[in-house]
Amino acid sequence: MARLRLQHDDQQTEAECADCGSAFRSVVGVIYEDDDPIAIYRADIFDHFHRDPEPRVLLSIAMGDWDDGTGSADRCSAAIEAWPDDGGVRMAISDRAASPWDELEVVSWQLTAKEAAVSPLRDAFFQIADHIAYQDRRLRRALTVQDAS
Repeated sequence: MARLRLQHDDQQTEAECADCGSAFRSVVGVIYEDDDPIAIYRADIFDHFHRDPEPRVLLSIAMGDWDDGTGSADRCSAAIEAWPDDGGVRMAISDRAASPWDELEVVSWQLTAKEAAVSPLRDAFFQIADHIAYQDRRLRRALTVQDAS
Protein backbone atom coordinates (compact mmCIF):
# COMPACT_ATOMS: atom_id res chain seq x y z
CA MET A 1 0.00 0.00 0.00
CA ALA A 2 1.37 3.41 -0.97
CA ARG A 3 2.18 5.83 1.81
CA LEU A 4 1.35 9.54 1.58
CA ARG A 5 3.89 12.02 2.91
CA LEU A 6 3.66 15.78 3.20
CA GLN A 7 6.57 18.20 2.79
CA HIS A 8 6.51 21.93 3.43
CA ASP A 9 8.55 24.80 4.72
CA ASP A 10 7.41 27.38 7.25
CA GLN A 11 7.00 30.25 4.78
CA GLN A 12 3.66 31.97 4.62
CA THR A 13 2.24 34.93 2.79
CA GLU A 14 -0.58 37.23 3.81
CA ALA A 15 -3.28 38.77 1.62
CA GLU A 16 -6.87 39.99 1.59
CA CYS A 17 -9.77 38.24 -0.10
CA ALA A 18 -10.78 40.04 -3.28
CA ASP A 19 -14.45 39.18 -2.60
CA CYS A 20 -14.92 40.16 1.05
CA GLY A 21 -11.72 41.85 2.19
CA SER A 22 -10.99 39.24 4.90
CA ALA A 23 -7.34 38.78 5.72
CA PHE A 24 -5.88 35.30 5.23
CA ARG A 25 -2.55 33.50 5.39
CA SER A 26 -1.35 31.15 2.64
CA VAL A 27 1.01 28.22 2.99
CA VAL A 28 2.19 25.71 0.39
CA GLY A 29 3.30 22.10 0.38
CA VAL A 30 3.91 18.97 -1.69
CA ILE A 31 2.29 15.55 -1.27
CA TYR A 32 4.34 12.45 -2.10
CA GLU A 33 3.12 8.91 -2.63
CA ASP A 34 6.06 6.89 -1.42
CA ASP A 35 8.87 8.95 -3.03
CA ASP A 36 6.96 10.31 -6.03
CA PRO A 37 5.38 13.78 -5.99
CA ILE A 38 1.66 13.49 -6.79
CA ALA A 39 0.26 16.88 -5.74
CA ILE A 40 1.11 20.40 -4.73
CA TYR A 41 -1.18 22.54 -2.64
CA ARG A 42 -1.80 25.99 -1.31
CA ALA A 43 -3.87 26.41 1.83
CA ASP A 44 -5.53 29.78 2.38
CA ILE A 45 -6.26 30.02 6.11
CA PHE A 46 -9.12 32.33 7.05
CA ASP A 47 -9.84 33.25 10.68
CA HIS A 48 -13.25 34.54 9.47
CA PHE A 49 -14.61 33.30 6.16
CA HIS A 50 -17.04 35.04 3.77
CA ARG A 51 -20.38 33.76 4.93
CA ASP A 52 -19.32 32.35 8.28
CA PRO A 53 -17.57 33.95 11.26
CA GLU A 54 -15.78 30.67 11.93
CA PRO A 55 -12.31 29.74 10.63
CA ARG A 56 -12.05 27.96 7.31
CA VAL A 57 -9.27 26.67 5.08
CA LEU A 58 -9.48 26.79 1.29
CA LEU A 59 -7.24 24.09 -0.17
CA SER A 60 -6.16 24.53 -3.79
CA ILE A 61 -4.77 21.15 -4.82
CA ALA A 62 -3.04 20.41 -8.13
CA MET A 63 -2.74 16.68 -8.74
CA GLY A 64 -1.28 14.53 -11.50
CA ASP A 65 1.97 13.51 -13.16
CA TRP A 66 4.98 15.68 -12.22
CA ASP A 67 7.69 13.67 -14.03
CA ASP A 68 10.12 15.42 -16.37
CA GLY A 69 8.55 16.03 -19.75
CA THR A 70 5.02 16.39 -18.42
CA GLY A 71 2.97 19.56 -18.65
CA SER A 72 -0.26 21.17 -17.53
CA ALA A 73 -2.37 18.70 -19.56
CA ASP A 74 -1.10 15.94 -17.25
CA ARG A 75 -2.55 17.61 -14.13
CA CYS A 76 -5.81 19.06 -12.84
CA SER A 77 -6.87 20.88 -9.69
CA ALA A 78 -9.70 21.21 -7.23
CA ALA A 79 -10.56 23.76 -4.56
CA ILE A 80 -11.77 22.21 -1.32
CA GLU A 81 -13.16 24.12 1.63
CA ALA A 82 -12.39 22.60 5.04
CA TRP A 83 -13.75 23.59 8.45
CA PRO A 84 -13.88 22.11 11.98
CA ASP A 85 -16.95 20.09 12.91
CA ASP A 86 -17.61 17.99 16.05
CA GLY A 87 -13.99 17.03 16.66
CA GLY A 88 -13.31 16.33 13.00
CA VAL A 89 -12.97 18.21 9.74
CA ARG A 90 -15.74 18.62 7.15
CA MET A 91 -14.90 19.25 3.51
CA ALA A 92 -16.65 20.19 0.30
CA ILE A 93 -15.41 20.82 -3.22
CA SER A 94 -15.79 24.51 -3.96
CA ASP A 95 -16.29 26.43 -7.17
CA ARG A 96 -14.35 29.32 -5.67
CA ALA A 97 -11.81 30.66 -8.14
CA ALA A 98 -8.98 30.76 -5.64
CA SER A 99 -6.67 28.66 -7.75
CA PRO A 100 -3.08 29.89 -7.82
CA TRP A 101 -2.33 27.44 -10.61
CA ASP A 102 -3.64 29.48 -13.55
CA GLU A 103 -0.82 32.01 -13.44
CA LEU A 104 1.77 29.26 -12.95
CA GLU A 105 0.32 27.18 -15.80
CA VAL A 106 0.74 23.89 -13.91
CA VAL A 107 -2.77 22.45 -14.54
CA SER A 108 -5.09 22.31 -17.52
CA TRP A 109 -8.44 22.50 -15.67
CA GLN A 110 -10.12 22.78 -12.27
CA LEU A 111 -12.72 20.28 -11.11
CA THR A 112 -15.98 22.06 -10.26
CA ALA A 113 -18.38 20.98 -7.52
CA LYS A 114 -20.82 19.72 -10.18
CA GLU A 115 -18.10 17.70 -11.97
CA ALA A 116 -16.91 16.25 -8.64
CA ALA A 117 -20.22 14.47 -8.14
CA VAL A 118 -19.41 12.10 -11.04
CA SER A 119 -15.63 12.34 -11.35
CA PRO A 120 -13.39 9.33 -10.64
CA LEU A 121 -10.86 11.87 -9.30
CA ARG A 122 -13.19 13.01 -6.49
CA ASP A 123 -12.06 10.40 -3.96
CA ALA A 124 -8.37 11.02 -4.72
CA PHE A 125 -8.77 14.76 -4.12
CA PHE A 126 -10.57 14.13 -0.82
CA GLN A 127 -7.91 11.60 0.27
CA ILE A 128 -5.18 14.17 -0.36
CA ALA A 129 -7.19 16.97 1.29
CA ASP A 130 -7.80 14.75 4.33
CA HIS A 131 -4.08 14.02 4.60
CA ILE A 132 -3.27 17.74 4.40
CA ALA A 133 -5.92 18.67 6.98
CA TYR A 134 -4.62 16.20 9.55
CA GLN A 135 -0.88 16.31 8.81
CA ASP A 136 -0.07 19.96 8.08
CA ARG A 137 0.40 21.44 11.57
CA ARG A 138 0.03 24.96 10.17
CA LEU A 139 -3.70 24.30 9.68
CA ARG A 140 -4.46 22.90 13.14
CA ARG A 141 -5.69 26.09 14.77
CA ALA A 142 -8.15 26.83 11.95
CA LEU A 143 -9.39 23.23 11.74
CA THR A 144 -9.88 22.59 15.46
CA VAL A 145 -13.12 23.54 17.18
CA GLN A 146 -12.39 26.24 19.76
CA ASP A 147 -14.26 26.20 23.09
CA ALA A 148 -16.39 29.30 23.66
CA SER A 149 -15.44 29.37 27.36
